Amino acid sequence: MYLAMTSDAETLEQKRTEQDKKQEDLLGQYGLVKPDNGQLQEPEEIDETPANPSVESSQPEQSVPTDGDFGNTQVSDQPPTQTPDQGADQLQEELQGYINQLYQVEARYQQFLDEMVESTKKEFWSLPKDQQVKEKKMEIVKSKMNDLIAQENACDAEVETILANMEDVLKRQGKSNDLVNSIRSYYEESKASWKAAKMTELYS
Repeated sequence: MYLAMTSDAETLEQKRTEQDKKQEDLLGQYGLVKPDNGQLQEPEEIDETPANPSVESSQPEQSVPTDGDFGNTQVSDQPPTQTPDQGADQLQEELQGYINQLYQVEARYQQFLDEMVESTKKEFWSLPKDQQVKEKKMEIVKSKMNDLIAQENACDAEVETILANMEDVLKRQGKSNDLVNSIRSYYEESKASWKAAKMTELYS
């Protein structure tokens, strides 16, 4: 099963803290941040409307120009020109949105693990006193493994989709995939630590 069963809980917690710190430092190098707990939400859709839409509506309706008016006529149906800085800010916003999504997946997976541990404990302690032995606890844990694997696979698929989107943004920014590769490694290492911590909790 998981190597976590023989791992020390305090060592695992320290490892997770180090992994999180390393990840936050990495994000900082790209001008990105970890979203605050309790504030994880789907990234807002990019608003493509002009910054001040009321300006156009407040102007008086122009009459059909005469021959002498063409020099003063403004084309009103052209979209506002986007400066390079605005384009860069929009890509950065997009990238941060994907980071927020990754932390959402992480939070859901951790919640699933917590709930699995709690339901296992509850099921174990509801057994008759003479059946509350380690073998029975292991049986309960094994019975939940299929659900755990299915949840893990679903999270893995979500993460890969988000990382693919991030690769596209980085490409448009003219940057390498180092950030995506580092996040993928962090996710795999952290996932192993999460499982290890929970298995240690169950078998202690």
